[in-house]
Amino acid sequence: MKKFIFSVIVLAALAGAIHAAPFQTMGLLRTPDAYVIPHKAAQLVLAGYYRNVEAPSYVDQDKNGLNFYGMLGVGLFDRVQLDFFGGDYVYFFNAKVKLLEETAKWPQIAIGMDNILSPVNKRRAQDYGPYFYWDNDLEQRVYTDEINPLNLGSWIDHPDKTDYEYYSGYAVASKQVVFGGVDWMFNLGVGMNRYTGQVPRSRWFSGFFSSIEVSPFDNFALQAEYDGKDFNAGVKYSYKNFGVRLGAEALEDLAKGSEGNGYQNNYRVALGLSYMFDKFSEKGASTRPNLSLYATAADLEPHVVPGSQVPVATTDTGSGDVAIITPGSQIPTPGIVTPGDEYKTLSPEAKDLLEELRLLRLERQKAQKALEDLRNWLQELKEENQ
Repeated sequence: MKKFIFSVIVLAALAGAIHAAPFQTMGLLRTPDAYVIPHKAAQLVLAGYYRNVEAPSYVDQDKNGLNFYGMLGVGLFDRVQLDFFGGDYVYFFNAKVKLLEETAKWPQIAIGMDNILSPVNKRRAQDYGPYFYWDNDLEQRVYTDEINPLNLGSWIDHPDKTDYEYYSGYAVASKQVVFGGVDWMFNLGVGMNRYTGQVPRSRWFSGFFSSIEVSPFDNFALQAEYDGKDFNAGVKYSYKNFGVRLGAEALEDLAKGSEGNGYQNNYRVALGLSYMFDKFSEKGASTRPNLSLYATAADLEPHVVPGSQVPVATTDTGSGDVAIITPGSQIPTPGIVTPGDEYKTLSPEAKDLLEELRLLRLERQKAQKALEDLRNWLQELKEENQ
């Protein structure tokens, strides 16, 4: 375990060094989903975050460059999730409670609170700028919060202060679907504080956020979201309990060159590594309900594997004869979906289950062959004794 933790830290450092927007939640990028970590499981996220923010002009340039941060989340009772965030000059807790579990027809619904105890302790933090004065010797503005009469603290020149506004409550609904043989996930929610902004776009949405994830291949997903202020995008790759995410924040800034305000030079990108500790969890490493559990009822046209009804092998103790199913005959397995167009829509877990059932069927046929050999041997003994 010590070797694993050390390896994850080293990989996160290397990932950040190649200049690869913070993943502020255990959901997508900066927006949460309604799913929670399983009971007795924990998830660790380490990220390298490169930030170059030139506008607005009061931003502390010393906070630009490469930063590292981490998150640790734990699941309780398959209903509650608690996270801790530390890094990027801030620290806080997140909490989320599942209210309604996802079914074939209904989404999963949760409520939560982000940035608990965050040092950015003012609502509408974007309205607060640091105090400045003109320095005749330097012939330039000097920004400082030490003589700020509002005493707002050192966070007022932080480039991402609006994302760390304290006590940001929200409600969110999440739904998984299979469409065109591809897994999709949609999230829609409404929040306060960090989910709101003052630009016309943010005022129009008034705290609403949304996100989408599409998985064209197994273990690989594309993510896009609107967090109430900015548009973010990313990619995710998962392998067993491991996960790798690459994301970029505030992509709309790149299209502001014509405005002449310098925002087009802002960059926020990050690369994060995660691991789910599920040794004591009964549900394993997955935070989402298994889509295959209701994919048959919601998205597929199920059919039974064809095959004629055959007798079960039995032994008659009176005569010593054994009833044997003819080798090569089809053994029916009611309720199992056969490979085809519908098979492609099943999750990897469901496909693995079907493969295990196929292997069990082969083992059963081998056992039947052994019973037939035993029957022939008993028949030979019977003839020798006559």
